[in-house]
Amino acid sequence: MRNSGHREAGFLTQIGEEISEEKETNAVDVITNLIQPDQYVGDLLTLDYETADILIHDSHRVRVNGIPFGCLLIASRITPDGPSVTDPTDGRASLLLLRVSGSARLNSDIDLNKTRFEIVQRSNDTEQNYDDAKQTDQFTLNLLRYAGVQCRVLGTFRLYQTESNSVWQLHFGADIDNFNAGQGMKIYKPNGESLSKIVNYRSNGGNQPSNTRIGCLRYSASNRDDKTPESVPIEIAADDFIAQRTALFGMTRTGKSNTTKTIAAALFKLRLNHSKMRVGQLIFDPNGEYANDNPQDQGCIRNLKYENSNFADDVHTYGSYKHPFDKGRHITKFNFFGEYEPLSPPSKEVLDSKLRTLYQGKQIINDALAEENAGYIKAFCNADLTTEVEVRDHGEYKRLRRRLFVYRSILAESGFDYTGRANVNGLFREELRNLMAQSEDLKQYVPLLNSGEMEWEVAGNFVKELAKWVTANSFKKFDSDYATSHDGRNWSDSHFLGLLRFYDDTRARSVAQSTRVWHDLSSTADYADAIVDQVRDGKLVIVDQLLGDPVMNRQAAERIARRLFQEQQRSFSQPTIDSKSGEIVQPPPVIVYAEEAHTLLPKTSEDDSNNIWARIAKEGAKFNIGMVYSTQEPSSLQTNILKNTENWFIAHLNNTDETNQISKFNDFDDFKSSIINVAEAGLIKIRTHSSYFTVPVHMDLFKAPTAPRNGQDQETSNDSGEQKGQLPS
Repeated sequence: MRNSGHREAGFLTQIGEEISEEKETNAVDVITNLIQPDQYVGDLLTLDYETADILIHDSHRVRVNGIPFGCLLIASRITPDGPSVTDPTDGRASLLLLRVSGSARLNSDIDLNKTRFEIVQRSNDTEQNYDDAKQTDQFTLNLLRYAGVQCRVLGTFRLYQTESNSVWQLHFGADIDNFNAGQGMKIYKPNGESLSKIVNYRSNGGNQPSNTRIGCLRYSASNRDDKTPESVPIEIAADDFIAQRTALFGMTRTGKSNTTKTIAAALFKLRLNHSKMRVGQLIFDPNGEYANDNPQDQGCIRNLKYENSNFADDVHTYGSYKHPFDKGRHITKFNFFGEYEPLSPPSKEVLDSKLRTLYQGKQIINDALAEENAGYIKAFCNADLTTEVEVRDHGEYKRLRRRLFVYRSILAESGFDYTGRANVNGLFREELRNLMAQSEDLKQYVPLLNSGEMEWEVAGNFVKELAKWVTANSFKKFDSDYATSHDGRNWSDSHFLGLLRFYDDTRARSVAQSTRVWHDLSSTADYADAIVDQVRDGKLVIVDQLLGDPVMNRQAAERIARRLFQEQQRSFSQPTIDSKSGEIVQPPPVIVYAEEAHTLLPKTSEDDSNNIWARIAKEGAKFNIGMVYSTQEPSSLQTNILKNTENWFIAHLNNTDETNQISKFNDFDDFKSSIINVAEAGLIKIRTHSSYFTVPVHMDLFKAPTAPRNGQDQETSNDSGEQKGQLPS
């Protein structure tokens, strides 16, 4: 029985060893299956840690359909007729990945070039090419058909064993750990499935559910056949764009917008199969091509909401005006007057709620005046209408109400629509009103001040005259006497006087009037709050900025972006705790798209401490904010923004200033010449966060979803006129 037990144990051990050997043999197949014997092109000549020179015969070039610049090759010690490799740890069970970067000089080049010169010279007197059998013997031609090709070493494919389940998996390292000067290797040009595995290999292992096709591999612009074995599909991992920075560089009409739409659609559709992968996206649309159906796309990305009934409330559009084919569009206007505050001090929460849109309107006017350097304009901009703490003192609250009255009067006098009447009850003490009664310019307003009410139009004229009077000696004496009897505190304050300086010149009024396009009395909320809430809820929000003043559009975009950044920052610093796992919850993933980034991001020499786009580009990843920015002028951007960019999509750039800047990063120097020389739309060099090397891709044309054409999506309102938000005639 004991011997039987030993025999049984030995048999089981043998079975286990055979199974282990079979697993290892199958593991090696992962490597050997990448090698295609019929795609053999040549042999390795020399190798170092960065470059490899290979010898190729023309016959092999022809058989594999050519070897273009940038072509991927693999070098292997495994040969079809050689001994099989079964051990995953065998040094032969690895492949070197190479990329063609140019021609290599051969030791025989001098002699071969001399021979070539002589036979070409002879063929000048004939109508035949020098490689015709009647011109040159086959032995000589065979020698001439060898050429050296230089390659960049991209890295090594080998097998490694996971610690968890001892499974052998394919692994890529972006370097080589050793080379032998006297060791030969066979070179193959992968295509089909083998090539697809190589170009779509990712640091996360690839084949992720979130991967999306964006185009096909295309080594050269001259080869337009998308059905060749090397035109394999190229995928991007949607995860690469979450909390990462993505750059799209290229001239106009080279495919930047097409790429942006492809990325946005792929991220949006993650929610189809992954309910928890809701990535909020905010697209500022300067040309209206994302929000509106257009001939270029025969639709637009806004129409994603029609592809699935679950998407109906996941896409929102905003714009300055209503659109006849976008019934649900939100209008980007709000009430600069805000709600009227109560006469007695409320809680800070109530006060902020009533004055929120007033604060935002003041900020928009401040932004519009930001380029002005006059002292009186800065005094107006610095005048604060907010309060940091609860206002319980009635005297202090009266000062705040007085500032609000002056500010609203300025709006009314500047032509902003208003409603109701101005409540001035208690804002101007009796002694001051008596002094005003002695002024020829102000005495007409005293009865209205005594009554406690006046029309806003009248209030505007009153404040305009008041701005002159506060510089008079009579007011200065009153202010001084008031301070003497009130512990040194003047009746006026810097904020009150700063607001009145608005009328020192006409420039401030002219600029303020330009912001009236954003004012709408019927609005009860700030659209920026709604946008931020929707984006943080995982929705796609498109802000149509085709119409409207470019400066105002830029300021509106900055305001929304700043609000989003602040909310994400708050979620990071004041996180919630997951009730089930007990883990700290990250801010929700959001992505901001910035077109024409050279007009938004700071220049190379500018201070960016107050630039919200620069803050998003540099700090956004910490707060789970991704950014996709596009421009045709990468050299104009701050270098440290480029240094922190993870995903790159590079189309044609037409000058060396741009290509020199790009060639400093990753492996783009290999593509420098093709970036500047090949101006074909849709041909883009791509490198993403999880990929190890750049690949040239012919982007798929974005297939825009279409809206229903049965009239259900058309605006049915009978309202008309620009003030109501209709398109201006």
